[in-house]
Amino acid sequence: MYYNIARGRIATGCELCLLGAKSVIFITGVCPLNCFYCPVGRDRFGRDVIFVNDVPVADIRQIPEVVAQFASDGAAITGGDPAAVAERVREVSELLKESFGENFHIHMYTHILNLDGKRVGVIASSRVDEVRIHVTSKAQLEGRVKYVKALAAAGKDVGVEVPALRGLEKQIAEAINALAPYIKFVNINELDVSEPNVEKLREAGYRVEGLNVPGSLQAALKIAEMVKDVPVHICRGKTKDLVQIGARLFRLAMTTAKPGEYVQDDGTVIYDEEGHHPRSAKARNIRVKINTGPRELEVV
Repeated sequence: MYYNIARGRIATGCELCLLGAKSVIFITGVCPLNCFYCPVGRDRFGRDVIFVNDVPVADIRQIPEVVAQFASDGAAITGGDPAAVAERVREVSELLKESFGENFHIHMYTHILNLDGKRVGVIASSRVDEVRIHVTSKAQLEGRVKYVKALAAAGKDVGVEVPALRGLEKQIAEAINALAPYIKFVNINELDVSEPNVEKLREAGYRVEGLNVPGSLQAALKIAEMVKDVPVHICRGKTKDLVQIGARLFRLAMTTAKPGEYVQDDGTVIYDEEGHHPRSAKARNIRVKINTGPRELEVV
């Protein structure tokens, strides 16, 4: 679990993420909401664009090709809000299952406020395995619990995934407990700090330091303590940054390294400028690079 904290079994999607075995499919930047803590960049939010592990994709038929480069065993469909393009989610899930088999695990995120009967019907008929519902208050559930029940009845593994918002611990826990009969897991994420949300976080009274908001771990622990009858998993920012992303880059490097290159444990690649294998006695001019998918960077 690395830096994470869990009570009970974690979701299958999380198990694969911790191994770097999930490709992140940013399926659209479209979302009608404007949550103050949203970390999505201005180059994506509100725009109908697609990225796979930060690689821009112009046609959804290219998605399996990028996923294969990362040797992924599953995919996380995110946004924006994927429910805004529910038909695309269904089409992409079909492509992925046809390309990699039924055991290729697919989970998606959506906000409870963006669900309606039509969208839920499409998602329920898709080949998505796991649906993660974003909800931060019982008021948001009014008239919408039926959508969570419908997804569960369709055979989806339904859970709640929320940010750890200091000061809102009680209302978040109340919402989760209201859904407890219909969900299998709860994920609580340390609150991310990113360039797009810094000012809004400050306006909301949060102290902004580092990659995660100070106090968000304590907020996550409070929420977890109040949640009853459902397994809870607290996902730490350090785990995402140091473990999950690093393992994904290692997988990419292993599938794309050339014969004269050597992949190190941290996902960086060493090579000799003159073409010798870096572990050869002839190698002299060793360079280090890291491939993030869309970019190849030299490491100083």
